[in-house]
Amino acid sequence: MNIYELYELKEKVHHGTKDFPIEVYYATGLMASYHWHEECEFIYIESGSAIIRIGVESFELKEGECAFVKADTLHSISTDNQDDFCFYAVVFHPSLIFTDFDICSKYLSPKYIINNHFSTREVEVTVIEMIKLLCKTYESKPFAYELKIKSYLYSIFSHIFEHNLFQKESLSGNQKTVEKLEKVIKYIHTNCHSYITVEELANVSGYSISHFSRFFKDLTGKTPIEYINRQRVYSACDKLKHTELSVLEVGLECGFENVGYFIKTFKKYTDFTPYQYKQRYSIV
Repeated sequence: MNIYELYELKEKVHHGTKDFPIEVYYATGLMASYHWHEECEFIYIESGSAIIRIGVESFELKEGECAFVKADTLHSISTDNQDDFCFYAVVFHPSLIFTDFDICSKYLSPKYIINNHFSTREVEVTVIEMIKLLCKTYESKPFAYELKIKSYLYSIFSHIFEHNLFQKESLSGNQKTVEKLEKVIKYIHTNCHSYITVEELANVSGYSISHFSRFFKDLTGKTPIEYINRQRVYSACDKLKHTELSVLEVGLECGFENVGYFIKTFKKYTDFTPYQYKQRYSIV
């Protein structure tokens, strides 16, 4: 997978198959802006480190550690050292292990908030080791590997609840904050090809401009303008790679009114000029 892969806010990809809805991805140098999907996800860092943002929480995930993202939860991954950054993502639909009429389904309900961060301390390392075994089994796919993978997932969640690696119910204030952030992020993804002002985004959030700017930077690690520009660059990467549009046309379609500013911003986030990127990655 490539760092310039475009992530939409709500993923349309179906992970795994209908009768076995799980996929294990191995990624190098990939960063993912805010998005969510119907599946749960475990993220295991094989090398390097990253800043993981899940809802209103953000933390550094180091080599050998693991994060858990509940279904339909806004999250992102970013790193300052893309060359040394490698991780596994285990993405699975809850129906793989719990059906609607299964008494165990309550453990993935809003009633329980599973910890987002599993470090290498003794009580948590068991989760990490089972994730590693799951990834290895998925890659090798021995006979009856499906049974083995489901057994690992059951063991992981059993261990989580047995050792109190969860909390009961989320704080309503946090939930409201997440909802405001989701509303703003959706607006940016929908309108980033047009001119957007910070005042517009503040109105969407219901905050004053100054409060909104602090709120957005605290939760995303970026100013609103930085976030908008990064989304525009991601979109430009996709168009340069998959269309025959010129650099000027791509810049205009992605919301850059000035080609010089487009080139400067594009190079800031990719280390390439748009033309260099098109020459290197175009598949048309």
